[in-house]
Amino acid sequence: MVPHFFEAEFHDLHVELSKQSLQQFINKMMEYKCSLYWRYNDDIIYLIIDTNQSIHEIPFKKNGSKLTIDVDCLKVSEELVAKALELVLTEFQGSGFIKTYTEGPQYITSFKDGIIQSITEINGGEKLVMNQYGAIVEYQDFDHNLDPETIINIINLEIDYTLMELYESIQLLDKKLIKEQKQKLRRLLKRKKEIEQLLQ
Repeated sequence: MVPHFFEAEFHDLHVELSKQSLQQFINKMMEYKCSLYWRYNDDIIYLIIDTNQSIHEIPFKKNGSKLTIDVDCLKVSEELVAKALELVLTEFQGSGFIKTYTEGPQYITSFKDGIIQSITEINGGEKLVMNQYGAIVEYQDFDHNLDPETIINIINLEIDYTLMELYESIQLLDKKLIKEQKQKLRRLLKRKKEIEQLLQ
């Protein structure tokens, strides 16, 4: 059987997380049956992930009680590692963009403060671009159709996660977080509605 081709490039990646959050990421990798190793120097901790198919090295800069991923380009050849890194981006308000190469459609996904800003198809031209306020700024009809379910599914995942965060904030009676998460939900729902209307 021919192996499934996958490659992701994380560019201008910046995300800050606590040591506890890093432990959650490590636990997720262990759930995937990966072998994990560490190496250190004075300023950087390197997490080495061995999936039995390939080895990935992720640098974390020491930043007081925090750890920061801050790289110009990080190439990942395993989909499960890429998905875990993307989850870190969304959960901890990271920024950067991801070029995803598969046997099918190839996309560039841009993140800012943990929220998807735009999704652009690499092959076949630009299909759909969303700005940071959720407005559709361009849509063109090319020979290859952009899969709308992919975009809607991504937004639905963001909505589900934000609802979970909102529930936790309500339990903590944190008015500031409640307000921020309600605003984020409104932006996501507006974006979803605009895409659904555009693709009708």
